[in-house]
Amino acid sequence: MDALVGDYLAGMSVKALAERYGIHRATVFSHLRRRSVPSRRPGLGIDEKAEAVRLTRAGVSMRAIGRRMGVDRKAVRAALVEAGLLETWQSIGQ
Repeated sequence: MDALVGDYLAGMSVKALAERYGIHRATVFSHLRRRSVPSRRPGLGIDEKAEAVRLTRAGVSMRAIGRRMGVDRKAVRAALVEAGLLETWQSIGQ
């Protein structure tokens, strides 16, 4: 699993690692935890955020975008709020 750790540290996503090694994402996380590999900040990178905005404008749902990018819907929503496409609950109440 040294290759998996190396690929992760080189920037590969957990989803991509799971596909490359033919294992479940949870198994990837287990291998990384056993090796004490620090986790990256969850969510989307800059390029992924731009892609999420593009896909949203094209009519793709947050759930579908999340599945495509290997993150949950909340990470997609956070990126869209940051981009100004959605309002936060706090700003709606004010």
